[in-house]
Amino acid sequence: MHRFVYVSTATGPLSAHQIADIAGACHRNNRRAGLTGILVVHQGKFFHILEGDETAIRRRAQKIQDDPRHSTFEVIEAREIQRRAFVDWTFVHEMPERLPLLGTENVATLRDLMPINSPLRGRDLSVRHMVRDFLASFKQLVAA
Repeated sequence: MHRFVYVSTATGPLSAHQIADIAGACHRNNRRAGLTGILVVHQGKFFHILEGDETAIRRRAQKIQDDPRHSTFEVIEAREIQRRAFVDWTFVHEMPERLPLLGTENVATLRDLMPINSPLRGRDLSVRHMVRDFLASFKQLVAA
């Protein structure tokens, strides 16, 4: 069992359709590969935790790195784990109701992720801290 965590930046503004396409593709591809985790998209930043088979994660990470919509790709963690922090894969966005997320399950809002005890942050303390640190990197999380 392996965990891979990265942060990346979009090359430019993403439309609602582009974000929805990313969420849908991630959901399908990760489910097919048996990967769990969370993808948070906010203000042009992607925070993604993937858990599962190391080979499947390496393939997925390479596809993401090769995606021209990403201008930076910073690996935060890549290591063996004893158990998953996530039982499924979840997409988190500031206002997912504004996205055409047809057929995408496990969608949450940033407000759902913000409480320190939110189950969306995972079951592992180090993972919960990584989510906290990513959220803390923004001056303003939710638009007024």
